[in-house]
Amino acid sequence: MGRPKPHRGLMHLEIVVSAFLLGALVTSLVGLNYRLLGVAKDTKHYQLALHEAANQVDMLTTGGLNGLDERIAQATLPADILQALPGGKLDVQKMEDASGTQVVVRIGWDRPGTPTQVELVGWVSTTEVSK
Repeated sequence: MGRPKPHRGLMHLEIVVSAFLLGALVTSLVGLNYRLLGVAKDTKHYQLALHEAANQVDMLTTGGLNGLDERIAQATLPADILQALPGGKLDVQKMEDASGTQVVVRIGWDRPGTPTQVELVGWVSTTEVSK
């Protein structure tokens, strides 16, 4: 009755090791979740910028060459896009070469780390006339 069982110390050690492993697992899962949320946010911004760039290319190339310079000068990002994309910037350029006229639309935004931008190019029809 006076001597403690030898298994008691081993059981305490198992509990401590299990608690340590559980803590390490929870810590790594929280860090992974934080990183995945950042990736999801970046993906949402990229997708939003891509859709808006497609809209801008469509609006700029519709109507052909007539009034193209005016449409480019008036091109801006809508307020809801500016609100959703931190530091959103729109850059539109007209490029002409032997194969025709192109409109290059770039949308950039601020993000931690490497700056990102979306670029789409649209060909302007020489036969289409704006209304």
